Amino acid sequence: MELNVKNRTIFEGDNLNILRGINSESVDLIYLDPPFNSNRTYSAPIGSKAAGASFKDAWTLDDIDEAWHGEIAERESALYRIIDSAELSHGKGMKSYLIFMAVRLLEMKRILKDTGSIYLHCDLTASHYLKLVMDAIFNSSNFQSEISWKRTFSHGNRVFSSVTDSILFYGRSCELKDEIRVPLESSYIEKYFRFDDSRGRYQIITLTGAETRMGESGQPWRGIDPTKSGRHWAVPKTGRYAQWIEDSIIPGYRSISSIHKRLDILDEAGLIYWPKKKNGVPRLKRYLRKYDGQFPSNIWTDIPPISTHAKERTGYPTQKPLALLERIIKASSNEGDVVLDPFCGCATTCVASETLQREWVGID
Repeated sequence: MELNVKNRTIFEGDNLNILRGINSESVDLIYLDPPFNSNRTYSAPIGSKAAGASFKDAWTLDDIDEAWHGEIAERESALYRIIDSAELSHGKGMKSYLIFMAVRLLEMKRILKDTGSIYLHCDLTASHYLKLVMDAIFNSSNFQSEISWKRTFSHGNRVFSSVTDSILFYGRSCELKDEIRVPLESSYIEKYFRFDDSRGRYQIITLTGAETRMGESGQPWRGIDPTKSGRHWAVPKTGRYAQWIEDSIIPGYRSISSIHKRLDILDEAGLIYWPKKKNGVPRLKRYLRKYDGQFPSNIWTDIPPISTHAKERTGYPTQKPLALLERIIKASSNEGDVVLDPFCGCATTCVASETLQREWVGID
């Protein structure tokens, strides 16, 4: 179903009422950074861009509409049992907070496309309770990862101080896009890309594969017989590096069917490394390319918190870095997709979505 809200809209008010007015299955990605039940009141400093922004993050049953309580108990019995048990293990404040969150998450589930994803930002205060709630609403089989983001530096006056937030990710698994790769660490490059020539740094990788084979891949080339070592020639023809070879050095490389011919042309292009020792097995030069890098794991330490002097800093008490939202949006959406932030605060998600050419809606 198409979204019935104009692109680039920011609503003000109770997000539950606004969520209930959005068409079902019309949103591709939801990111939410709701209150954490931290039992604190947050206020932006006087003189900052966000001066006047303030919210209480403490919960009692008085904060909860009785209708929400009854709605969950009637429609979602498994979910209600999870929330009810939180009162026994933690207290009424946690139960109240989970009711507040659950009734809104149910609406987010309705408006999210079957192919969509949701990221819920929280901290250790309630992350384990929220994961149970998310399992019940979005189905535990759709759980993809719990991301730990290092949000601050260690505090010297505490042992094992908490320096991370959690981001619960449910929905479709991420596509493997080069744009979300993180750069290789310098120590890794120094260790594995130890060689260099006029093309740059490179590592040497095997040109043979395990086990013997019949046919050309098992035949000697330049006096080297892989069969004697129980192996066969395994010259890259597919994959990202073969594509790079074709695009950058040897036009039409991947269309060469003969294994020995590919070896010949790789050698002619200077892409084969010959060991100095006698009878050494030749290897392939794998160059370090600008888009080399690894896909992010679930531990993010490479995106720092917003510093006091950062240009993007507004003073909003729980502002998150643009880089954090950009990684999530790149990973779980494409240009033209609809991104929703139902607790948009200073609108970081909206700004990141606009920069990355997504449609977006925010609710403050």
